[in-house]
Amino acid sequence: MSITTEVAPTHARAFAEAVAGTGCTHVFGLMGDGNMHLFLALRKEGVEIVEVRHESAAVAMAEGYGWSSGRTGICSVTHGPGLTHVATSLLVASRNRSPLVLIAAETPAGYQGAQTFDQETFVTSCEAVYRRMEPGEHPGEVLAEAIALAESARRPVVLGVAADLLTAPMRASSGVRAERPLRTVDDLAAAQRLQELLASASRPVLIAGKGAFDAAESMRVLADRFGAALATTLPAKGLFDGHELNLGISGGLSHPAAERVLREADLVIAVGASMGRSTTQAGRLFADAHVVKVVDEPGKGEFLLATAAGTMSRLVELSTGTAKEPWFTPVGPSAECWQEDLRDYAPQIAAGTVDPRRAVAQISTEIPDDAIVVISNGHCSGFAAAFTDAPRNGRFFAAQGFGSIGQTLTTAIGVALGAPGRKTVVFEGDAGFMMHAQELDTAARAGVDLTLFILNDEALGTEYQRLREETDDAAAAIVPPPDLAALAEVFGIRSATIAAENGHAAARAALAPGLAVVDVRTSRAVLSRHMRLPGTK
Repeated sequence: MSITTEVAPTHARAFAEAVAGTGCTHVFGLMGDGNMHLFLALRKEGVEIVEVRHESAAVAMAEGYGWSSGRTGICSVTHGPGLTHVATSLLVASRNRSPLVLIAAETPAGYQGAQTFDQETFVTSCEAVYRRMEPGEHPGEVLAEAIALAESARRPVVLGVAADLLTAPMRASSGVRAERPLRTVDDLAAAQRLQELLASASRPVLIAGKGAFDAAESMRVLADRFGAALATTLPAKGLFDGHELNLGISGGLSHPAAERVLREADLVIAVGASMGRSTTQAGRLFADAHVVKVVDEPGKGEFLLATAAGTMSRLVELSTGTAKEPWFTPVGPSAECWQEDLRDYAPQIAAGTVDPRRAVAQISTEIPDDAIVVISNGHCSGFAAAFTDAPRNGRFFAAQGFGSIGQTLTTAIGVALGAPGRKTVVFEGDAGFMMHAQELDTAARAGVDLTLFILNDEALGTEYQRLREETDDAAAAIVPPPDLAALAEVFGIRSATIAAENGHAAARAALAPGLAVVDVRTSRAVLSRHMRLPGTK
């Protein structure tokens, strides 16, 4: 007679079951000795592991996955240097207020080796939350708590789990799940204050940030009732496209016609927007206006703690009477308004390069209506933000948190995996791309439907333009990359080069299903409009 002893599941297996139970389809990470058993358990549960080439990419991809999927992204790294490598991406996600959970291994009990490190202090310095799992806690409950905290605080949560705990057997779950903390807001009081301000304003503007997507329809109604102008921050680009009173982006990336209207505003109501330097041109754009923000956490200036959708809905209910005529002459679609910049600013373009504004505008006409567009930071972002239309039935994201370059490709891979069945279109600069060029391998292995347009001026664009203005040695910022099309082909990726004005055919071919890279040879003679504004040099 044989006796069979049932082996208790490990903490790694329980974590894997909990991750699968969230509906998360992909976990991003780089395997190390501290998290390798978690990766094995995840594979057994059918969760796809996206193995990156650098840990920083894992966090960026988890952030992008969360943006497009609506789920909280999950990623994992090992202890010590595995965690320190994520610094920039973790701080970017914190500044973007993106909820994600990073499961980071901690060194085993009694470890005295080189990777001994205060992980909690490091994570806190990246403005994220550190939550250490203690022996006796159930992984499912801890993961649920971490996700709830990430979503309520809108911040990354790093879940530290000792490597030896992951392989240890565990006790049964109590089945308890953490409840999300409630925020104290007052939508009615906020709406009443806004009604009071609108009643006395002559030239109101409503600006939507990325926290206002659920309030967009109410804001359109309010614009019609009060004759108010509509505008957005960069992350909310395209939210009001098609509305007669839409001005497009507010701030340094405004087109000239919008800027003239915005400067005349006497009341600015910002919904779900922090109204930072870019949106306000460092305060100069609305110097004579009363600015009030509807936000869910305290900030600078006058702010109303309330939800965007709830406040705007209440304001619609409170606003009765005859609709007012617009206080300004509508400016028309942004694509048409940007023709003024093309007409009035026309530097000489060297042979073998293209005007980045015209190149991006041509590419934009070929982008599918349901695509997701992701743009970078840096000088090239001014062209992509201005001359790319937000897809009518798609999404638009800006990978710009913390003012960092080099985050776009990695974030966009996560975006693509979070939205299967849609084309993801990426605009990145050559310098930023070269920081994570190795992640083309990750993109190829993951099978993403993504087209990357690299605006290649063979330089550190912003620094080149500033040095050109301030010194006689701008050439110090010229750092030519290798042949980018050839580099893409090394990874087995379709590639093309645009070096002449008519790039329609190349863009159309590159936007076919699958992974493709396009080297767009841009002229350094063209300065983005946001850098031509006073005080931006």
